[in-house]
Amino acid sequence: MRVGIPRGLLFNDFSPFFIPFFNYLGIKTIVSDETNRKIINRGLEIVPAEYCFPVKIAYGHVDNLLNKGVDFIFIPHIANTGEPTRGYKYCVTCLWTQSTPDLMISAPKLVKEGLNLKNLLSPSLFFDWGLNHIEDQMKKTVAKMGYSTKNVRAALQEGLVNKKKFDKKIEEKSKEVFDSIQSKCKKNEPSFLVMARPYTAYDANVNNDIVNKILDAGYLAIPLELAPIGSIDISKQMPKMYWIQGQKKLAAIELLNKNTNLFGIDITYFACGPDAQINQQMRCRTQKPFLTVEMDEHTGDAGIDTRLQAFFNTVKSYLGIEAKQNSKVFSVKLKGLDKIKGKKILLIPPMSKHNDALSAVFNAYGIQSRILEVSPDETMERARSCTCGLVCTPYLHTTEAMLNFIQKPGFDQEKFAFFQATTDCGPCRLGQYASLESLLFQKKGIDVDIITGGELDSEFNLGMSLLVKVWYGITAVDQLEKMRMHTRPYEIIKGTSDQIYEKYVKRLINYLADSKTNLGKIKTILTIGKVFFYNLFDGKSSPIENILRKAQGEFSKVKRTNEEKPKIGIVGEFFVRLHEQANQYIIRKLEEKGMEIWLAPATEYLIYSYYIASVFAKEKFSLNRKKGYLREWILKSTIYNILVGCEHMLFKATSPYMQGLDDITAKEIVSNGKKYTRDYIVGEAIVSMGKAVDYAKRGLDGIISVIPFNCMPGLIVDGFIPKFRKDNNNIPFVFSG
Repeated sequence: MRVGIPRGLLFNDFSPFFIPFFNYLGIKTIVSDETNRKIINRGLEIVPAEYCFPVKIAYGHVDNLLNKGVDFIFIPHIANTGEPTRGYKYCVTCLWTQSTPDLMISAPKLVKEGLNLKNLLSPSLFFDWGLNHIEDQMKKTVAKMGYSTKNVRAALQEGLVNKKKFDKKIEEKSKEVFDSIQSKCKKNEPSFLVMARPYTAYDANVNNDIVNKILDAGYLAIPLELAPIGSIDISKQMPKMYWIQGQKKLAAIELLNKNTNLFGIDITYFACGPDAQINQQMRCRTQKPFLTVEMDEHTGDAGIDTRLQAFFNTVKSYLGIEAKQNSKVFSVKLKGLDKIKGKKILLIPPMSKHNDALSAVFNAYGIQSRILEVSPDETMERARSCTCGLVCTPYLHTTEAMLNFIQKPGFDQEKFAFFQATTDCGPCRLGQYASLESLLFQKKGIDVDIITGGELDSEFNLGMSLLVKVWYGITAVDQLEKMRMHTRPYEIIKGTSDQIYEKYVKRLINYLADSKTNLGKIKTILTIGKVFFYNLFDGKSSPIENILRKAQGEFSKVKRTNEEKPKIGIVGEFFVRLHEQANQYIIRKLEEKGMEIWLAPATEYLIYSYYIASVFAKEKFSLNRKKGYLREWILKSTIYNILVGCEHMLFKATSPYMQGLDDITAKEIVSNGKKYTRDYIVGEAIVSMGKAVDYAKRGLDGIISVIPFNCMPGLIVDGFIPKFRKDNNNIPFVFSG
């Protein structure tokens, strides 16, 4: 029995663990050939979407193994490494790296070469969930191969011991390397820290041989893994860094600042979403010259050579004049909503009427707020001029709206604060946008507060009653939007549906903004109880239910044409779906072409996040029996059921007009989406795929995935489209980025 393990991605990190594991069980491992031009070209031929260069090459490595005739291909889904950099709670890997096994099994050309569900071994591994979880997943893997699982625990121990020895040798080597740097410092010679992921730093065909180029120039090149950053804690200065490689790079910047003759060369790749956000945070901490080299399959030696030589000259000049490190460093500064209540006016970036509902509830609870206007500059030049790299459209739109307000005569940083919702720690808007905007404003000399919202037990700190009212508000907006979109394509008198929509949104906002409608403790409990048992209540409706019921009555009376129109479902990144300028008015344009649009609701992702958190907490509790996991399971499950119950109750108020058009639950979305990507891979990809399956089941005529350019979850969906269409009668499914 031979198991093939492809080089690339997390191979260098975890081969010291997995190869001894299989060897202990008597299973022979075959590693793919070192990266060469044939493997690169084959990867470029096979890859179904525009991922980063290292991911494209990974497809070539799997193809190489299939041609070797191995019995199984081992591509684990590794969600986190288990050991965050000092001070951090999370150590998450790249989303594309996580999704690679699921994407590969959906790649038509790899399937044609022989990759299938029977020969793909792909356990889902969260190394911070403990050994019981790893053992459970690896037992399933070994059993799939037809081997006994009785020695899996011992094999895991063998692998872990070998991995610890490997890591210890690296630690010892890092001391040796830095001792040599100290001797070079006396000669005023620079050394260069190559800040790259292991799957790029040690593969000359992936990094354009940049390490040897540095060595050939007469300088010492040190990989990031040999940098002594283990004792550096940057978590207080940069608290929201989510990715393990981002944590390492930020810690490395502190190391560069402390070592006069050490300079950084950061290697990144076109379309790398994390690096687009990490690099900007690195630049806010560095105090010396620093080089970023972005590569892809088109990068040539001449361009790399020129940039390196220019950087070497810059460094020599810097050392020659004995420049002092006077550059100011910046730290992320974020505050919770409770810190500004009654003190400042909260400015919320524009997106849709859902934000108006949020603002109205804030005002009702004594947090003065208003919605920022959309910047008149469609090019978003202010935001683009302040950022580097391919940051995504939602970040540019929210930042542009903030910068547009700042340049107005009435702006006063003592009077206003900006809102950017985050979770405890996460990617993109769930953690990084707020950090980037905090740093951006500090660099511009503007000391304005960035206010975040989070989970119940983190930054919100404003109570369940506010959250229940917010949820009612944004869910009601979803229902009004659904009724408008179900009516507008067919209206005879153009503009009627928009008028009804605006009329009832206004009524809803006025209700939400009235402090007299705030929920006290007892009313909150009663409201939650009603949500849980809404099917048993036929009595007095809430004011929001009455607003929706009257709205459906008016929508149902709109004079309509009798023609049948194609129905198109829209999935994708939720901000771009809802922000008309960001999606370039795609919904109205499609309606003008004679189509009816079904739009995934704004509430979809938040409901999903609580559902999947409850699923994870349940699994962790079943494996480890810790009280903390039990509490988390109960809390997340309870909140999830409140959210779903509220949605169903408010949808009921739109009947009979919207009968049969209700949205499926997050549980159903995940069940649908698991046909393409496992539920362990958290994010918008499985949500979009699950909703797409729902659209196909309901007989829609086409699906569009609306995403920001280079959005990682969106491009994952793009990779599943060929298989999805094959599974669903070749239904048209395109993405718009």
